[in-house]
Amino acid sequence: MPELPEVETVVRDLRPHLVGRTIVGATVRWKRTIATPPAHEFARQIRNHKITALTRRGKYLVFHLRGGGVRLNAPPTYLLIHLRMTGGFHLDARGTPRDKHMHVCLPLDDGFELRFRDPRKFGRMWLVDDPDQVVGKLGPEPLEICARDFHARLERRRGNLKPLLLNQTFLAGIGNIYADEVLWYARLHPLRQAELLERAERGRLFRAIRQVLTRAIAVGGTSIDVMYQRVNGMSGGFTDSLRAFDQEKRPCRRCGTPIQKTIVRQRGTHFCPRCQPRHPQSPQEQE
Repeated sequence: MPELPEVETVVRDLRPHLVGRTIVGATVRWKRTIATPPAHEFARQIRNHKITALTRRGKYLVFHLRGGGVRLNAPPTYLLIHLRMTGGFHLDARGTPRDKHMHVCLPLDDGFELRFRDPRKFGRMWLVDDPDQVVGKLGPEPLEICARDFHARLERRRGNLKPLLLNQTFLAGIGNIYADEVLWYARLHPLRQAELLERAERGRLFRAIRQVLTRAIAVGGTSIDVMYQRVNGMSGGFTDSLRAFDQEKRPCRRCGTPIQKTIVRQRGTHFCPRCQPRHPQSPQEQE
């Protein structure tokens, strides 16, 4: 499932082509893709809306829309999209044949068409007046929260680190891939208890989150398989930089110990048993 770096990459890839364009129609070929309103209402309501901005919140794309021409002071509308496992976008000339997995198609005023392709059909779209109807319960953005606020949020939490990083109400946008990577960089075991971390360990975790996500965004995210590709068809460049995720039995890039895989809350979890000990070590042992 695309995570924060992949969704941010999609936003950046689409933004130059879409901002300023007007959606002149809509075709919904798989009604369940539209979470709200009903598919026929979605197709009617989104017509003639201008895309004024394209942003991201957690793992959601957020299209900022303004009604076209009827009411100059009309309130904004928002189209939120969650890619889920296999969702992705194509920008094709209108009239180009659509393959069977193109479930929502939005023709634009420049002759192109924004097409949502989703082989597994898990992706969802919401057309709403207020984004908080969909994303209001998400935690802060990992690259926007300051160190002080991060420490404060972490101090109030209980339980294992890996599930905490996956909890979207704690931080928005981190999924399985980047949780494993962050914990490897921070030298913290996935089952360490959040409430027992020393201040230095919390600092390492904060820095690792920023480091991993920033690097992944810079190279277009991670493509483990064909499920995630960029709008231009290229793969994400972070795949070759993975240190823990999907590295089972390969030598740790830091100490050479084979990476192990376990299951944490039904999620495959990768870690180095030497660099990321289950029980905290003394500062001398950590060195």
